[in-house]
Amino acid sequence: MSIEKITSAILAEAEAAEKAALEEAQAKCDKIIAEAREKAQAQKEATLQKGREEKEKIVLRRRSVAAIDSKKAILEKKQEVISDCFDQVVERIADLPRGEYIDFLVRVGLASNMPGGQLFFNEKEKGSIAEEVTARLNEATAQLRKADGRDFPESERFTLSSDNEPVRGGYWIRYGQTYADDTVESQVSVHKKELAAEVSRMLFED
Repeated sequence: MSIEKITSAILAEAEAAEKAALEEAQAKCDKIIAEAREKAQAQKEATLQKGREEKEKIVLRRRSVAAIDSKKAILEKKQEVISDCFDQVVERIADLPRGEYIDFLVRVGLASNMPGGQLFFNEKEKGSIAEEVTARLNEATAQLRKADGRDFPESERFTLSSDNEPVRGGYWIRYGQTYADDTVESQVSVHKKELAAEVSRMLFED
């Protein structure tokens, strides 16, 4: 074989080897790029998905907080309406016809089981019914003690205080260091807890 042919063969073989090497390198490069793109896309999807999940969590939390706030506001409004109802009950009792109202206040005073003491009314009732309530309470207490065989001496009888008490209706009794709350609002409050559920059903049930 001539030198020319040998040289040509060597050059051709080298060219083929170089071409094969380049093709292999290109293939590896393409693979690396494809893998990198795939990894980047996967990371992008993961980041987007995490972002969507975080956004959903924030929305759910806000909805939950909004729902709680809404329920709280509704409950507060219901309690306000119920409280207004009981306030109206206090006003209605205080506005009973004179005779009925005095009878009510005397019954309340007897139920407090105080042996006597000073009665403290608000300014309005002190000038209208207080003296009659005090007299009726003494009379009723004397009758009860007589029935039990006990005396009701003048020193223990109920008296009307010259001081006023800022109550909506009814009175306080003070006997020494002992007090009895016979105000109208107190009598309504005693029944408020047991009646609140029933009032709520009456007001808010469909």
